[in-house]
Amino acid sequence: MLYKKETPDFTGKEVFFGLTERSTNDDIKRKAFDLIREVRTMPAATVTLDGRPDARVIDFCILSDENIYFIGSKGKSFHKQLMANPSIVLNVRIGRWSALRLSAKVKVVTDDKKAWDEFFVYNKGTASMYSTNMKILDLFKLETGEGEIFQLVEDEKLKRARFAFGGAQVRPWNYMITDTCDGCGLCRDACREGAVLKDGDKYKIAYMECNECGKCYAACPIGAISCVLYDEVWHNRVMESKS
Repeated sequence: MLYKKETPDFTGKEVFFGLTERSTNDDIKRKAFDLIREVRTMPAATVTLDGRPDARVIDFCILSDENIYFIGSKGKSFHKQLMANPSIVLNVRIGRWSALRLSAKVKVVTDDKKAWDEFFVYNKGTASMYSTNMKILDLFKLETGEGEIFQLVEDEKLKRARFAFGGAQVRPWNYMITDTCDGCGLCRDACREGAVLKDGDKYKIAYMECNECGKCYAACPIGAISCVLYDEVWHNRVMESKS
C-alpha cells in the first residue's frame, strides 16, 4: 500500500481542544490564538500583482496586546503584494489530526514603537539579520479577520469551529435547512458525518460536525436546503453528482 491506514484515537485525551457547541467566539478565538502562539511559523498565502496565488513560510508572533504580528522586507515580493492587497491567509496542520485556517486584513504598524520593540525581543535572530538596515523592514499586524479550527476525531468524523476578530464577521456556513423542510430524512441519510439532526418534525445541521460537502443539498428532493454558493452553474454541477 502507498499509504498506511491511520485512525484518530483520542482515548483518554481531550477532544477538539475542549471546544463544544456552547463555546463562544471568544473561546474559539482564544484557542486559535493559543495554537498560533505554539506553532508560530506557518505558510502564508497572498495574491501576486497579476492575480496568481503565492505562498511562503512566515514567523508570526502574538505580543502582549494579544494581536498577531509579522515583519516583511520592503525588498521582497511578499511586501509588495501586501501593499497592493493587504490580505493574507494562513493554513497550518496542528499535530496529526488538527488544522487551523485564518484569513485576515493586515496593516503596517511600523510606527508603533512599543510593538516594534517587543517584536524584536522575541526575534533576536531577525534583528541581527537586518541590523545593517532595519528601516528596510515593516511591521505588520493582523487587523481584522476570521478563521476556523478543524479536528478529525474519528474515521469520517470531524469537528470544526469558526471565529472572528477585530470586528470581522464569522464566515457563514454554506448550507442551511430552511422551514420548507418536510421531514423526509433523505438529507440525514446522505450525511456520513452525522451532522444532520432531527429537529421536531424537520431537520437541522449541527455545524460543528458538518463537512460542508453538499451531499445533503444534492439529496433534498424539494430544494429545502439553501446554500451561500448558489448560482445556476454551481447548482447543476452538484445535482449532476446524483446521476
